Amino acid sequence: MLRELMLEALDGSNPLGFLAALGALRVLSEQEVDAPPRLRWQNEGIWRPVLEGDHTRDTLVAALAADVESWRSDPALDLHYAKDEGADKLAHDLKPKPERFRTYLLGLLDSQSERRDRALAYAAAFGTEIATDNNGNVKPTALHFTAGQQEFLAMVEQLLNGAKGVPGVTAEDIEEALFGPWRYARPLPVLGWDGTASRDYALRASDPSKDKKEGVPGADWLAFRALALLPVAPRESRVVTPGCYGGWKDGYFQWPLWSVPLDADVVRSLVGGPNIEAAPPGTRAALGIGIMFRSRIKRSDQGGYGSFAPAQVI
Repeated sequence: MLRELMLEALDGSNPLGFLAALGALRVLSEQEVDAPPRLRWQNEGIWRPVLEGDHTRDTLVAALAADVESWRSDPALDLHYAKDEGADKLAHDLKPKPERFRTYLLGLLDSQSERRDRALAYAAAFGTEIATDNNGNVKPTALHFTAGQQEFLAMVEQLLNGAKGVPGVTAEDIEEALFGPWRYARPLPVLGWDGTASRDYALRASDPSKDKKEGVPGADWLAFRALALLPVAPRESRVVTPGCYGGWKDGYFQWPLWSVPLDADVVRSLVGGPNIEAAPPGTRAALGIGIMFRSRIKRSDQGGYGSFAPAQVI
């Protein structure tokens, strides 16, 4: 018998909440091939995700925590490269030279790992060697918000394995992410996808870049797991990320929330399909879309660190 389980702490108007819900759907879809789970959104004053499947609260948390364990030494995270020729320290990010990224992809294709297909799905969301930036490096997904000393895959591995004596994502973190309350008390990396955590210098008495960020690691981890539903593609010299529009300094992410249960394949098509922003209400209703949100992608002038502005209804 199918159950419906509302993920009470996830807010569909927050990019992090939206991506975390998609990540949970993606994980369960990998585990339950014969009876794929489905996801819908329900307006409770705040739009909350509802999972349709056979999980209780406890079994859902256990399944998602077991998935975290399956990522240890995963080939998808094995992208290391030298930023400069002859450099001793290897970067662990998403902006290698195209030839290094191509070697990484070919290595995944030849891999004998049982997680090969999963790794390829995430590599397809990381970037494309066909589109390069002004330095000749791979252009990553538009959801790559790290810069400077931050490295995206290094931060993901710290969420997974922990850092500086702080353990990585636990079952308790998953439960907090899904059912709350969000305490923002764990000093693990944040990927910058929380649209409620504005750090604009103009609105602060001090430079926010000097603040120590604390987040909700279970939500960041699940949001990372959503990336396989957002594979990038090259378009001439650009990289196109599903749901992302505009340029480097004037970009935005927009996403629909739907009121009918959809499985992961349909969700991927809906989020990555044609821009439905201008569609008339009747067309949106026919697609089961109850509301759409947009969040501006902010990039700092110093280093290009990314973050989301609070979302707006469109």
